[in-house]
Amino acid sequence: MSTTNKTPITFLDVIGRTIIGVINTDLTDDHTLAVINPALLHIVPNHGSGQIQLQILPLFFREFQADKEADITWLYLRKNIVENTGIDLDFRVSEQYKAIVNPPSPIIQPSSSIATPSVNEQKTIRLFD
Repeated sequence: MSTTNKTPITFLDVIGRTIIGVINTDLTDDHTLAVINPALLHIVPNHGSGQIQLQILPLFFREFQADKEADITWLYLRKNIVENTGIDLDFRVSEQYKAIVNPPSPIIQPSSSIATPSVNEQKTIRLFD
């Protein structure tokens, strides 16, 4: 990744979705905003609590790529997006985005200590395994 600033930015795309990502400074110019690993900020109501929840969804899932570790850069035409002038994201939003883009490595347990998952644990569904 060639960008020097890893601070996530937000903007509105051509259909009004809020996008979060990191600017690729090498590919960005006056006409194009190059965004590394863009994701959609999605707000959904929590019917149980009456509050809202934030979901961050990648625009393209790495599971579909041949190289699962490679970054994805999307080019947005500046004339088709709405950029802001200095929104500082809450650290929790930035950290959630970073966790989605760079998930922690799974902890591998020795085969002799395999535990049976409890009923409350959710099973992860992996694509193409």
